[in-house]
Amino acid sequence: MKGAELDACLIEQPLELFYFTGLKLSAGRLLVHSKDALLLVDGRYVQMAEEKSPYPLSLDGPEKFLSFCQSRRVRSLGFDGSHTSHDRFLHLSKLVKREIKLIPSTPLFKNARAIKDKEEIAKMEKSAKLLWKGFQYIQSLLKTGVKEKEISKCFEIFCLERGADKLSFEPIIAFGPNSAMPHYRSQNTQLKPGNIVLIDIGVCVDNYYSDMTRVLFYKKANPFLKRLLEITKRAQKSALALCRPGVKLKQLDIAARQVMREENVEDLFIHSLGHGIGLEIHEYPRIKFDGEEKDDVLKSGMVFTVEPGLYVPGIGGVRYEDTIVITPKGHKNLYPS
Repeated sequence: MKGAELDACLIEQPLELFYFTGLKLSAGRLLVHSKDALLLVDGRYVQMAEEKSPYPLSLDGPEKFLSFCQSRRVRSLGFDGSHTSHDRFLHLSKLVKREIKLIPSTPLFKNARAIKDKEEIAKMEKSAKLLWKGFQYIQSLLKTGVKEKEISKCFEIFCLERGADKLSFEPIIAFGPNSAMPHYRSQNTQLKPGNIVLIDIGVCVDNYYSDMTRVLFYKKANPFLKRLLEITKRAQKSALALCRPGVKLKQLDIAARQVMREENVEDLFIHSLGHGIGLEIHEYPRIKFDGEEKDDVLKSGMVFTVEPGLYVPGIGGVRYEDTIVITPKGHKNLYPS
C-alpha cells in the first residue's frame, strides 16, 4: 500500500476474503490499514468470525466503515477493480462522499496471491498427487467401446472418494477428431483402435486446484499426430528451460513458438501457453507473448501451467500440460514426465 500511495485497502471479493482471513464468507468486508485491520460481517457470520477471525471484528454497517476510515484519517482507499461492479463502485462513492478517494488497485491483490508460500505449495502438491492417481485410473479404463462420458464420470467418483473437494472443471476426455477442440465437452463417443485420446483433468484439494493434460494413442498411433505430440513436448521443454526468477512471461511463449515455427506448425497453436493456478483454476498470470502481462517477470513462489498444443480440425489435436512452481534458482514440475 505504501508503494501505491494508499492509506488503506478494502477487500470484498469472497475468494480474496478467504485468502486474507481463512474464512469462507459469501459477503463481508476487510479494511486494511498500515497499522491494523477490521473485518466487517453481517449477522450470519458473527459467531464463526468471533471464533476464527485473525482480525478484530465488527457487525457491518456504513457507520462502522466510515468510523474506521475517519479515525485513521484515510484519504485514499484501494479496491480490486477487476471484481468491483460499476453499481458497487457507485455505492461506495456515495458512502465515502468526497472525503475518500477510491483507487482501483488490482495489482496489489493479484501479485499477493501469485506468490504461494510453503503451505500453499504443499496443498497444491497434494492436489497434483491425487490428480496423477486419477490419470493412472483413467488409463486402466481405456477399452474398446468405452464412452468419453463414462470415463469422465468414473474419474470424478474416483477422486471424490479419495479426498477431492471437487473437480477443477468438467474433465475433457476426447477421442479421435474430438481432441482438435481445446475446450471440448465429453460426449458419448466410443473409443476405437487407432484413436488419439486427449485427457485434460484437474481436482481441488484443500481449496487449491490442480491441472494437467496428457495424450495417449489407443492400440495404434497416427503418425501425423504422433509427430505433432513430439513437437509439442519439445516446445514445452524449450519453455521450461526458461522457468526461473527474472525471466519475462513472454519469453516462455516465444521459446515454445520458435520450436513450432521451425516445424511450420505455429499456426496450429491457438491459445496461450499457460495460466496461473491456485485458489482458482485460472488466475494471474496469463502467459502469452502479446498479452497484457507479457513483460511481468517470474518470481519465486509463482505457480502456473505450461500447456502448448497443436490442433487440426477433423483429424485431432495434442496438448501437453504440466504445473510448474518457480523456485529460487529454477523450477519444480508437479507431475512426472
